[in-house]
Amino acid sequence: MNRLIRKLLFPLPYVVRWYLSRERTYHYKDLSIVVLPGVFHPGLFFSTNMLLAFISQQFLTGSKVLEVGAGTGIISLLAGRMGAEVTATDISSVAIVNIRRNAMKNNVQLTILQSDLFERVRLHKYDWIVVNPPYYPRNANKEEDYAWHCGEHYEYFEKFFAGVLAYLSDRGQIIMVLSDVCDLVTIKRIGKENGFEFAIMLEKDVWLDGKNYIFRVSPVML
Repeated sequence: MNRLIRKLLFPLPYVVRWYLSRERTYHYKDLSIVVLPGVFHPGLFFSTNMLLAFISQQFLTGSKVLEVGAGTGIISLLAGRMGAEVTATDISSVAIVNIRRNAMKNNVQLTILQSDLFERVRLHKYDWIVVNPPYYPRNANKEEDYAWHCGEHYEYFEKFFAGVLAYLSDRGQIIMVLSDVCDLVTIKRIGKENGFEFAIMLEKDVWLDGKNYIFRVSPVML
């Protein structure tokens, strides 16, 4: 049924694209966020709001947080407001401009890096690695596609799981949000092949989008 509804509403993405063709604003608690054209809008998609709600309930004071694919930077800004030392990365040059602008606007100090996953991230151990990943199996044809497309053969996840362990502290945890719209079996298989297991921390039914999950992804203890 969900697939049928999404097919009937297929023109909706074009409406969203039109809306996102101009600079927009979004508010979460006391954070005021600018959303530049071409950057993932945190208010239009449930995944970011689910992550925000989850992160807001954690104790982050004094912890080191890495957000991979930060978009507007709203999750990084929330973590920074909660007392964490935060590094926010994104592959998109527009997203990097957006994060810097929002950090200044909200007076939150972040380390901001343009990086394809971990390529330009200095080797450092993080207590939290947070990611809202792209999961549509297509190749990106332009910069803004990286927010949605993970490569035809899930190259994003292959690269993520191959590199993430080096950045995780001994008691650190990876927090990843996914939906059952994506191929969870493939993503979990890639994680398992790289020595990781998935545990559901939170799940929500979302109209037109099936179930959304927040997973804690941890190295398998041998």
